[in-house]
This record gives sequence, C-alpha cells and structure tokens, in this order.
Amino acid sequence: MARSLRDIRRKMKAIKATRQVTKAMELVAASKMRRAVQNAQKLRNYAFTAWRVLQKLAQVHPELHPYLQEREPRKILAIIVTPDRGLCGNLNAQLLRTTTQYVNGLKGLKTFESIEFIVVGKKGQQFLPRLKQKIVAAFPAFSSYPTFKDVLPIARMATEGFLAGTYDHVVLIYSDFISAIAQEATVKVLLPFSTTALKTMLGSLLPRRYRRETEKEMTMEDVHEYLFEPSQDEILKTILPQLTEIQVYQAILEAGASEHSARMLAMRNASDNASDLINDLTIVYNQTRQAGITGELSELTAAKAALE
Repeated sequence: MARSLRDIRRKMKAIKATRQVTKAMELVAASKMRRAVQNAQKLRNYAFTAWRVLQKLAQVHPELHPYLQEREPRKILAIIVTPDRGLCGNLNAQLLRTTTQYVNGLKGLKTFESIEFIVVGKKGQQFLPRLKQKIVAAFPAFSSYPTFKDVLPIARMATEGFLAGTYDHVVLIYSDFISAIAQEATVKVLLPFSTTALKTMLGSLLPRRYRRETEKEMTMEDVHEYLFEPSQDEILKTILPQLTEIQVYQAILEAGASEHSARMLAMRNASDNASDLINDLTIVYNQTRQAGITGELSELTAAKAALE
C-alpha cells in the first residue's frame, strides 16, 4: 500500500508541474494573441477593400497591367505560412491537410504543369519534403509582430517571378483568424487578380469571411470603367505592387493571430485536463489510503481477538 500511495503522489506531483507549465504558456500566448489580433484587425478592412478593388479592376481593364491579365494555371508558386512550433492544437494539421487537398486539386486541372513553394515557418519546411514538393525559399515564422518591411522579401520574390513569367499564378496558403476559438486554413490566389480556372477550383477553400463578401459583391452593381488621375501608368505602376504586398502582409498577420489563439486554447485545455487528472488521482489516493487504514484496523482487531 505504501508503495502504491507513493506512486500516486509522484504522479500527482508530475501532473501539477505540467499544469504550471501549460498555465504559464497559456498566459504568454494570451498576451501575444491580443497584440497579434489587434495588428491583424487594424489592416483587415483596408487589405480586403484593396483586394476587392483589384479584382474589380481586373474585370474592367485586364489589359492595363500583367497583374490583371488572365493566365492559364500552368506553373504555380505557393506561399505557405506555418508556425515554427507545435503545441497549438490542430492548427498545423488543418493547414497541412488543406495544402495536400490543394496540391491534389491542381492535378485535376488540364493545364497544370508544376508547383513550387516559398515556405514561412519550420512546420511547412518539415512537411513539404514528405509530400515530395519543391521548396525554392524558406523563411522563419513571423510570430513576434512582423513589420511590413519584414514581409517585403517574400512578396517581391513572388511578384518578380510572376512578372518574369517564371510562374503563371501565385497563391497564399495560411490560417485565417476567425475568432479566438476558430481558425480556418485557406488558399487564396494572389496573382493574377482576374478570374481563372484556379480561382474557381479554390472557391471552397476560401475562408468564410471572403465567401460572404464575394456573395455580397455579386449582388452589387458592376463597375464599367475606372478613371485614373494623374496618369494611368503612374498609378498602376505604384499602387498595384503595394496592394499586392499588403495582401501578403495581411496573410502573415492573420497566421500569427491564428497561431497564438490556437496555442492559448490548446494550453487552456491542457491545464483543464491536468486539473481533472489531479482530481481523479486525489480520489484514488484517498480511497487507497482509506482501504489501507481499514485493513490495518481489521488486522489489529483480529489480533486482539486472538489474544483474548
């Protein structure tokens, strides 16, 4: 009995230590989440409005800029944003499962030839070789409040490859922040902004927020012409690259907010589970101890009766 009680006490001590760690990680993740969510939400309306304007512009004036022109999805460049670490629930599994679905969906397109990846985060760097996919560039995860300048190398690598004709489409794969308890893996076509077969194939993989906004746009009046001042070439040359970079930056911010939210929730669940285990072990410990005491009393009573 003494050994059994000692083992139970050892287990309880270990679980309490684990609970302290998970509780501390929950508080750290909650602190980071607040700032990450604020950063994502500040830019969200601007980024989404810019995305809508670019798509409308591609419908009205597709001949004005290579970003607006329709291309067949032959060579694809995908920018996938993943965390460096785990302990964030099913966030990584959901994101990598969506990536696998996307790659399998591409194989169903008649014009598809090849896909290459720019990977942000170690989880993606570890997963894609197992999927037998080519990685052309790798970056560490931007979990600690990235600035716009931090994201520029990724955006410019993608846009330069698109303009040079190396890639026909550029795609973003990331976790879209819905709420503190919900994050949704999504695939969004970054370039070109025109409607293509690839966008049609990816319709079901868009986050709920973008699907709702797309449905609203269908009910709105179409724009038949845009007026540019001071000059069309000057505006498009300046604005289109900047708005494209904003889309990449927003995806990074959404992924960061999703990571911290998922980790906070996972650590909270781990702490709650540890508390439940401690309560269960406490009951078992008390029952075992009481059984031992009852057994000893029975032995004493029997011994006394034998002596009498």
